[in-house]
Amino acid sequence: MTEFTSIHKGAAIKDLRVPGGTIPEIFLKHAAKFGATRAALRHKKDGSWNEYSWRDYLSKVEKVAGGLKALGVNPQDKVCIISANCPEWFFIALAIQSLGAYQVPIYPNATPDQAKYVAEHSEAKIVFVQDQEQLAKTDSWRNDLQNLNRTILMFGEPPDGVEKFEEFLDQGSKYCDQNPNFLKDQIGKLTPDSPGGIIYTSGTTGPPKGVVLTQKNFVYLIAGLLTVYDYVYESETISFLPLSHIAEQVQNITGGIASGSTVNFARSIDTLMEDLAEVRPTLFFSVPRLYERARTAILENVADGSAVKRFLFNWALKVGEKARKHRNSNQDLPFMTKKKWNLASKVVFSKIKTRMGLDRARFMGSGAAPLSVAVCRFFGAMGMDIIELFGQTECTGVCNATIPGKTVPGAVGAPLPGCEVAIAEDGEIVTRGDNVFSGYFKDEAATNEAIKDGWLYTGDIGHFDEDGYLIITDRKKDIIITAGGKNVTPQNIEVLLKDYSGISQACIVGDRRKHLTCLFTLDANSLPRLCEQLGLGTLSMEEAAQNETIIATVQKYVDEVNASLARYETIKYFRILPHDFTIETGELTPTQKMKRRVVQQKYDHIIDSMYD
Repeated sequence: MTEFTSIHKGAAIKDLRVPGGTIPEIFLKHAAKFGATRAALRHKKDGSWNEYSWRDYLSKVEKVAGGLKALGVNPQDKVCIISANCPEWFFIALAIQSLGAYQVPIYPNATPDQAKYVAEHSEAKIVFVQDQEQLAKTDSWRNDLQNLNRTILMFGEPPDGVEKFEEFLDQGSKYCDQNPNFLKDQIGKLTPDSPGGIIYTSGTTGPPKGVVLTQKNFVYLIAGLLTVYDYVYESETISFLPLSHIAEQVQNITGGIASGSTVNFARSIDTLMEDLAEVRPTLFFSVPRLYERARTAILENVADGSAVKRFLFNWALKVGEKARKHRNSNQDLPFMTKKKWNLASKVVFSKIKTRMGLDRARFMGSGAAPLSVAVCRFFGAMGMDIIELFGQTECTGVCNATIPGKTVPGAVGAPLPGCEVAIAEDGEIVTRGDNVFSGYFKDEAATNEAIKDGWLYTGDIGHFDEDGYLIITDRKKDIIITAGGKNVTPQNIEVLLKDYSGISQACIVGDRRKHLTCLFTLDANSLPRLCEQLGLGTLSMEEAAQNETIIATVQKYVDEVNASLARYETIKYFRILPHDFTIETGELTPTQKMKRRVVQQKYDHIIDSMYD
């Protein structure tokens, strides 16, 4: 029997307002409830927002399911999707699940080889591709995979050997006409153990692994979330994170269905700010990187303003910090603080929220990577408490979540209702519950390593504070052991370094070395302003990386961080790389997490130069 230093249990799960054992079952009930009276999905086309009612949503899912049945898709089959976020993605994914098959997403920014790996490893029978660009990724392999017998192009005119989506839907309509009520019959055969999907990990530590999730995993997880955040029913959300990732699947496919929300699709990450201003969602979830950039943009805008504007903002921020502390301690605001807060909110913060498109947001969430204390406090001071959620694909995305009214910067909340979370003797965080996956597809060894005695070993290191909130310190595999035998958790130090203006990424190195060093990248969006402040004119990223004034400024940042660290944690040398880390160049995952091993291998010659 495994023993742990502490075990914390979440509260009991309340029943969903629309109970059901599977997501398709809940979908049918909500489609009947809302019908044509409420929008389920909205997307922008030709300059205007078009919507699908819940009745329309059901009709599209039925046709796609009919098309899949006509093509011979059976329970346990696998169907891949390579596409950016769009309504069709939802139709296809839900239809696949309704037939008891596995939806297998492929990241739209995957390379041809990465896409092939997922399609081949999952033994996909059919692959849906968004457009000609995505189709090109399949050119070298779609006719060679043993199990793949159909490729369907969602938008555009297909070449020979590829089926057009509209023709596929026509087949689905005919199947539906010939088999009335077949979708309800198929959904009625599903059980909690029926397939939910195979979601491939982003590969921060090696080749992607296929995480097998069931309907029970998704329903259990969303029931826990809606128990904690029951005020998010029938929300307005915006979909922009990749649907290939568990976070977006939980928020907008599973969560959208279970909570009866309206999902709005951003046109792209580049148009997100415009789309947010038009949608004004009541529920917003993002990765920390977006919050970091928003904070930087706000501070730069204030710095460029008049002296009066700067004074007013700084005053409001101080008032907001006092209000934040009282609000998250369940304390009433003192009379004068309340008066000042109301003024600060009305005169300063309400305008910022409106420009961001988040003036209606009742829920702002963050996950997939650590959110810095500074960023959390900053938005909290503006009355925008960011809910932190912690988990991974293997536990359907979440095992810990911030309790409303108790945001603690630097902590990721308490165990989700129905979950147990504990700390192993070596500090590793473990969890169990019905949200934990059934195993990795075709990888029994990795499954046995991840799940022991019913507990999922997350690979993260952390501890609970005195109030039962979980604090993450680092990834177990990322811990650096110096030549002097000191253990260093680099992630915490990197978060501190990234708080400085102009810094985009920081990668600390030093495993089995005598001291720590760091690789920095600069933020292209903040670089012009940094150069202006330093009187440097216009510099390219390459020029800035070699500029003595820029280097001296970064050294100042490093010195300030070093002053707060133990001696063995301090950074002795650093280098600034001439370009930022990106998904395309391989240093970042699709959710903006750094691939530490890739970075260290790719820039080993630069790292070695700091130890010569």
